[in-house]
Amino acid sequence: MKVKVAIAGVGNCASVFVQGLKFYSGGEKTGLWHPLVAGLKPGDIQIVAAFDIDSRKVGSDLAESIFCEPNVAKKYVDVPPSGVIVGPGISKGDTAPHLAGSKVVSSGRSAISRRIRDSGAEVTINLVSSGSEKSSEEYALAALEAGSAFINCTPALLLQRSSLKSAFARAKVPILGDDLMSQFGGTVFHRGLLRFMTNRGVKISKSYQLDVGGGTETFNTIDESIRAAKRTVKTASVAREVPYQFDTVTGTTDFVDYMGNDRTSYFWTEGRGFLGSGVSIDVYLRSSDGANAGNILMDVVRATHKVARRGDSTHLNEICAYGFKSPSQPMHLEEAYERFTSVFTT
Repeated sequence: MKVKVAIAGVGNCASVFVQGLKFYSGGEKTGLWHPLVAGLKPGDIQIVAAFDIDSRKVGSDLAESIFCEPNVAKKYVDVPPSGVIVGPGISKGDTAPHLAGSKVVSSGRSAISRRIRDSGAEVTINLVSSGSEKSSEEYALAALEAGSAFINCTPALLLQRSSLKSAFARAKVPILGDDLMSQFGGTVFHRGLLRFMTNRGVKISKSYQLDVGGGTETFNTIDESIRAAKRTVKTASVAREVPYQFDTVTGTTDFVDYMGNDRTSYFWTEGRGFLGSGVSIDVYLRSSDGANAGNILMDVVRATHKVARRGDSTHLNEICAYGFKSPSQPMHLEEAYERFTSVFTT
């Protein structure tokens, strides 16, 4: 069985995802978190359509476009021509800052929907740049019209839009999100750290996470409006692990072009233990954005396919809580992981 997938946004995350599908299609398991999800292997995922608005990528084979500028994700493997030509995507006037001055090639919702439907894509992944909220919603509507499940990996809070969520529910088409959470990135590391301290009886008073990185996603997040939106989502996700109010701030602070697709996250946490004795942690984490998304995205796609095939929304919450920073029904990390794996990996 093949999971036919359409990708909206051929950026760094898409680049590593496509390379990962190639790398693991032959049975390789090095670095692979869950070889089987919903009875499916990574090699069962097939990209059948792709969209972007950058003229440097549109019209090229997907295997070529994933390495086009301004992408800076590392080339891990050679990817042979796929036969999937990147088509013009959706732009609703919310073009990402990194495309300022570049030629934008766009298309309408009906054309996108038709191509998704004609390709046979059962799942559409939204990987467009942060800040493209109107475009993200248009992609969601295009997927809905095509009868394709929609995975929103961006910080656009689509699942909080009741009319959109209701439309997917009436059509019995899954919509999942929002804002994909990395396997071992800043947000999940911060959440795990705070949860561990809380479980060990430390009373947390203050904590922050400051991210510095390269790549287009970090560049876009430096835009003040996008930075504020991302900070709201990430801070809420982190605060979820502590059962009381405390001071916390988390978000991107700067862009360094020569870091490429890598990121450094700085964490500081202060708390109190026995007799009010002080406890503080000051650490940093270095990771790669695109690669950090690979395992989670593979898992979410395979689980979504199972739900979509059954036409049953019973386990959508488990997928969202496991894979996203801002799910409709939040869970603690341990609970989300245990519930996801019990449903989809056993």
